[in-house]
Amino acid sequence: MSQQVGITKKMCMLSNAIRKHLSRSPIRQEVEEVTGANGWIIAYLCDNEEREVYQRDLEREFGINRSTTSKMLARMEASGLVRRVKVFADDRLKRIVLTEKSKQLAEKIRADNLLTEQKLLQGFTAEEIRQFEDYMQRMLKNISE
Repeated sequence: MSQQVGITKKMCMLSNAIRKHLSRSPIRQEVEEVTGANGWIIAYLCDNEEREVYQRDLEREFGINRSTTSKMLARMEASGLVRRVKVFADDRLKRIVLTEKSKQLAEKIRADNLLTEQKLLQGFTAEEIRQFEDYMQRMLKNISE
């Protein structure tokens, strides 16, 4: 049992270390309103520009609840990073779109995210990375059930 508690503690420590690393990154310091989570959302929206993305898509993709997502999008909208656009067919739905401001930042954010991931995975083999991704997916499934 203590090993399992140790894994949970280390995962929390890793999550906090990643968050701190991202907050110290040059792009995040360049633009105050781009937090780590905002950067991932901008990158996701940029990668999915060819399709309509809604709040529920972000909730599912990032494993965050409706309230948190709504607050995050409201802050991003106030900062001029995204716009919520009503959908003609359904007034309840609002499509999330990038602004010109966030489009200009997207490549920098994507490069920053890639550098962070490379730093995290330094010294791991391709097989270890594949296994780790599998382990994380299984853990996410376990905790979600």
